[in-house]
Amino acid sequence: MSETKLPRPGQATLAGWLIVLGSLLTVVTAWDQIAGLRSLDTRERVEELLAEPPLAGSGIGLDNILGLMHVMALVTGAMAAAAVILGWHVLQRSKQARLALTVIAAPLFLAGMFGGGFWSTLAAVAVVLLWMSPTRDWFDGVSPTKREAIEAGDPDQESYVAPAPPETPTAPTTATGSTSGPARLSQQQPPPWTGSVAQTTKAAPKRRPGAVMAAAVLTWIGSGLTALMMLASAATATANPDLILEQVRKQAESEPAMREAAQLYTTDIIVASVWIMAVLVALVCVAAGVFAVFAIRRHSWARVALMISAGISALSLLLFALAFPPAVVLFGAAVATFSFLLRPEVAAWFRNR
Repeated sequence: MSETKLPRPGQATLAGWLIVLGSLLTVVTAWDQIAGLRSLDTRERVEELLAEPPLAGSGIGLDNILGLMHVMALVTGAMAAAAVILGWHVLQRSKQARLALTVIAAPLFLAGMFGGGFWSTLAAVAVVLLWMSPTRDWFDGVSPTKREAIEAGDPDQESYVAPAPPETPTAPTTATGSTSGPARLSQQQPPPWTGSVAQTTKAAPKRRPGAVMAAAVLTWIGSGLTALMMLASAATATANPDLILEQVRKQAESEPAMREAAQLYTTDIIVASVWIMAVLVALVCVAAGVFAVFAIRRHSWARVALMISAGISALSLLLFALAFPPAVVLFGAAVATFSFLLRPEVAAWFRNR
């Protein structure tokens, strides 16, 4: 580990604590699943799963599924416990801990689908932030000043000119070279400066910072995937409206306040609602993609609009991920986009257009 003392960036703090807390809650979730594995409710749900295709008639028994769930929960809990310790060491700038977390991130993500749920996915995605700037620079010992110089095309900072040292006043001498005694105060003081005072300013990056392009690419990929997911959901609802209506009414049976409202739903209302939502989300995704285009063309308003869009998307996706854990990947992309656009060299590049 480098001995250079650098302040820990906010992105590193966020990623480290997401790993620690997400992994800790994964351990609790896995333990709870193991404790309730033999309960009547779990057995009924597994039996319903085995009675439906593609598992129906496969020869897989109830005990086999419960045994698999038990093993996956144990594996998930063990990896999550290790991630808690490694996440703490990551906050102390340990490169070995970052490497170990990278190795177990993918297994934790996959095993968490059986025993960790949302929290294991969140911890696994947070590992990706450890390899993004400015966290990557922090681990490598690269200061923000050095990174700005690299982005400006002057990695060795050769353009810096040190100020000239002030002249040391000397006592007046006689013609023979000897001093004539202590100099008077007026003779020791330099003459007053009558010219203008030069103000040193930090040069803006001449080239587009890589973080701007990274934010744009993440926006295009995330927006495209989100729009496709919503349109695919709308197409699925159009093809199977009765199935969705049945699920809505089944969920309303557990809440008396929703029973009367659920009876008012029809297949036409379900399909129309889903398509309206899908079209609105698709338009927002298209707008975000357009903001990204203008951002890489160095328009300051586009950077602000893209940051607002990324922030709102991150909050929405975090709530959505509670019901659909894979959406935490899009949440990580939104957080990374916001972080990229917040970097100092990016702000300087837009400000000095």
